[in-house]
Amino acid sequence: MRKYPLIVILLLILVELFAFDIYLPDGKLLPINKEQLQQEKMVTFNTLRDKDGAQKEENWQGIALIPWLNSLTNIPWHNLKIESKDSYSLTFHRLELNENNAYLAMLQDGEELSEYNMRLIFTNYRENAWMRNIKCLRLLDYIPVPKPRQIFFWDQSFAKNGIDLSSGYVPIGDLMLKCFFQDSGDIVFVDEQFRKLCLNYPRELGSVFLHIDEKGNYTLAPDKSSHLKISSQTDLSQLIYVQCGQVAYIKENYVQEIRQMAKVLNWDWESDSLHLIKASKEEIKAGDKPKEINADCWLEF
Repeated sequence: MRKYPLIVILLLILVELFAFDIYLPDGKLLPINKEQLQQEKMVTFNTLRDKDGAQKEENWQGIALIPWLNSLTNIPWHNLKIESKDSYSLTFHRLELNENNAYLAMLQDGEELSEYNMRLIFTNYRENAWMRNIKCLRLLDYIPVPKPRQIFFWDQSFAKNGIDLSSGYVPIGDLMLKCFFQDSGDIVFVDEQFRKLCLNYPRELGSVFLHIDEKGNYTLAPDKSSHLKISSQTDLSQLIYVQCGQVAYIKENYVQEIRQMAKVLNWDWESDSLHLIKASKEEIKAGDKPKEINADCWLEF
């Protein structure tokens, strides 16, 4: 009879040691226990929140989440999905989070937190974006979107659609309404190095502008109020392609790279040609640049 209490105690110890699972972008499962977490470098941070009708400052110690997650895999990831054991979930784009605003809290005011009370804290967000009783973290890869039905030529089409480039800054909201004819949705961006990012408007792009410099190069420029931090070295530099739904825009000098674009964006397309639509439709070879490009023509597959 004495064996049963001992078994229960051992089970409780095992439960306490186990923390949560991490699913890597390639689908591999990485179980994480509390002992592993205690070996990681700890940082100190403070939060201020309303409690019992007054603002209370709290001191925490924990792990800077993003550098730690990046150390677990060399595979690029786009989104972080967090799930709790009581079926609550949150999703963040990786560019919303950095080493200064996302933490896994291990101690509160000097007291060690239990496995249940260890929590993810996002200091740029309200308390309802915090999570404890963590079940798993999922590092989500880029999810391919279908190839567009129409690809317009960037500069001339923007002007035709009423996009004012004179200030050098265009709100993404204007781009959505005038060029994609939608008020919300996921936008895919590709830069000159063929790096891709998928961001949602208005969730992630609500305070972001399309910036055009004096040389005609386009980049994404978050407003100071935006949580989004975009590095030209590691994320996106000069843009050459943008797509939302069935409509896309491409820089004219990159039309010849349409095969590379298809490969990068995982399109289901193996044809050797596509259609150039003008007053009439003509077929061109994939890899050729049309002899004449204007605001009244576009590409179709």
